[in-house]
Amino acid sequence: MNKFNLHTLVLISLIQTALFNGSFPTAIADQPTETAAPSSHALAAALKAHGGLTTWQSYARIDYATKNFPLGTSAPFNFIQTTDLNNRHHLTQGKNFTAGKNNRTAWALPNTQALGLPPAFFESGNFYFIAMPFVFADPGVIATDLGTKTFMGREYDLVAIAYPPGIGDTPEDDYILYIDSQTHRLHMIDFIPTSAEVNGDTPIKDLPRKALVFDNWQQADGLLVPSQLTFYDWADGQFQNDGNTYFIHDVKFSQTPPKPSIFTAQHSRVINATAHAE
Repeated sequence: MNKFNLHTLVLISLIQTALFNGSFPTAIADQPTETAAPSSHALAAALKAHGGLTTWQSYARIDYATKNFPLGTSAPFNFIQTTDLNNRHHLTQGKNFTAGKNNRTAWALPNTQALGLPPAFFESGNFYFIAMPFVFADPGVIATDLGTKTFMGREYDLVAIAYPPGIGDTPEDDYILYIDSQTHRLHMIDFIPTSAEVNGDTPIKDLPRKALVFDNWQQADGLLVPSQLTFYDWADGQFQNDGNTYFIHDVKFSQTPPKPSIFTAQHSRVINATAHAE
């Protein structure tokens, strides 16, 4: 699927959504995170294969540990993150830093240089990758089936993901999902990270595409979540480097949300390195 056809499909979907609803949806941060069945048949099959939307919606909290997270000038990172799934507030504890995000306010201690990335990008980004494919059923997300493609000897169902203006922190992001046609598991995303905090004034058309491959999966409380992921540079439908791999472990979901106070920056706080229970 070439770039022109993808953008045409996305534009048509945006127009259809606006006409049907009478207006574009409000921002995700201003809505409950309750998901709905997507219009994409391939994405719907993937959500079912990963444990189902009903199971995902039943949880209010996720805790997980990350090893060798490769993004940022201070990478690799090892850390533990807690996310409130109802409002997408985040808290992350690493060896030399604590970071969090709440109500669109992101922070890092002892300072933002400890991350080497903008706190908002760091906090939301690593959760978003772990929560795929479920985040692609968030309110307002437009999912369009693109047909099938054979890649490296295996057939995949391709799904284009787009966001109307005002949806999420970076609505210009676009993703192409590669969903295994046999297992219906998400295998890879081809995407552009468009955060202005990271890319500065570089026009979106000049930003390089990336690929994230979900190498392995693990079961956690009835859901299939990543255990090993690899980032690649991506161009002309091919990997452009050897990739950077990281790992997810100790994943736990809960129906009890975290206390809101844990997402607030406190310069004197000390957070347990193995659990964020308060």
